[in-house]
Amino acid sequence: MFIKRNLIVVLCAIFAAGTSLMVTGTRAAGDLSPREARKLIAHLAGIQLPSDAVRVKSISSFGNSAVVVAQVETAFRLVNENDKWRVTEIRTGDRRWEDVELLVRAVNAEKAARVHAELETIATALESFKRERGSYIEAKSEATVIDFLNPRYLARVIRVDPWHQPYEYEGTRISYVLRSAGPDGKPNTADDITLSGPSR
Repeated sequence: MFIKRNLIVVLCAIFAAGTSLMVTGTRAAGDLSPREARKLIAHLAGIQLPSDAVRVKSISSFGNSAVVVAQVETAFRLVNENDKWRVTEIRTGDRRWEDVELLVRAVNAEKAARVHAELETIATALESFKRERGSYIEAKSEATVIDFLNPRYLARVIRVDPWHQPYEYEGTRISYVLRSAGPDGKPNTADDITLSGPSR
């Protein structure tokens, strides 16, 4: 079975209807035209959609970036397994069907790379804190740690992971563990991403 939908969507409804696309570039965001935004969205995540399948509803500029709200028309193939429907494929502009699970895995891999980078940034700040103060921050709250680190040791506030879950921190004077619950949003599961201080 497949259905055709018009959705207020970014990433071709793979992730969530009603979300927004951040478009960044070297030019001022005010220079982003609806035509250029439509073209960028039509080629999003390697999915080639015809540009007439993308309708830009609004563009809001923020310095050198913009939020584009667009309506994307495409087709989705669904299967019913054990009386439960799920989306399995999305049709691209060249009429090929793309496996949604592969696309989601690729996006999660990109998010995981961002988590690693953010955890490394926090860890570097923790090491700077320890060099000056003689120990790590004793806490069981990531929010407390960021409050101690920002702005002296950590230039920007990093509180939530790319899946919109708060990072976790558990630290003693001599060690710490930083954690993202990963794509499933559940702590202590196989997809958690952790970074430990020296003694653990």
